Amino acid sequence: MGSKSGPTANATLDDKARVQLRLARAAQEAGNTGSAVRFYRAVLDQAPGHVGALLGLGETLSESGSAADAVVELQKAAAAVPDNVEVQTALGRALVRANRPADALNRFDALLRRNDDDLRARLNRGVALDLAGRHTEAQGEYRHVLKAEPNNAAAMANLGLSLALNGSAEGVAILEGLVQGGVDSPRVRQNLALAYGLKGDLEAAARVARLDLDDANVRSNLAFYETARQFVAFKP
Repeated sequence: MGSKSGPTANATLDDKARVQLRLARAAQEAGNTGSAVRFYRAVLDQAPGHVGALLGLGETLSESGSAADAVVELQKAAAAVPDNVEVQTALGRALVRANRPADALNRFDALLRRNDDDLRARLNRGVALDLAGRHTEAQGEYRHVLKAEPNNAAAMANLGLSLALNGSAEGVAILEGLVQGGVDSPRVRQNLALAYGLKGDLEAAARVARLDLDDANVRSNLAFYETARQFVAFKP
């Protein structure tokens, strides 16, 4: 938080609030969403404009599925520090999760106008483009990142999914390579399951999906894959 690009923290916190802020950050890092939200809100009760607390609260809400609420908190932070890269990036990501790709693109475009080498902004811009159905443009962003960082697993995983959504068998191959190469997080595995489903290989999709999901969720996902496949013309 004290980095050059990090949010500026108000210096008005009392000892109790400073402890609560440390506890909030620790809870956020540990994935304890409820405690993190509670402690961040306690800090904001005392210092409503504290950017570090607003950022932490927004990120926690966004990561826990409350994207609309996250956008509200992060917009407050962005208004306070409009030139802050970390805050603007977090807001853009929350806008993606809130299914607002056009607004997210505005944020990432602004970041790239300031720094064309901001690979994080490019990666997130690709996600927003995919959400908007602009898969070819999204793939261009992922490939830009991979040209600079060939081993960027997030860019590779996003590229694989984007290609699959665009009906390309190359996407399946990329995701298979990631899983076989050890980059087999639940997110990557479920992206591979989706890619198999879009290709029409429901047996493979079910096999991969079961690595992380129970039978009820697997059945639900398979039904979704079958529906989604109608909108994707898969190309070898």
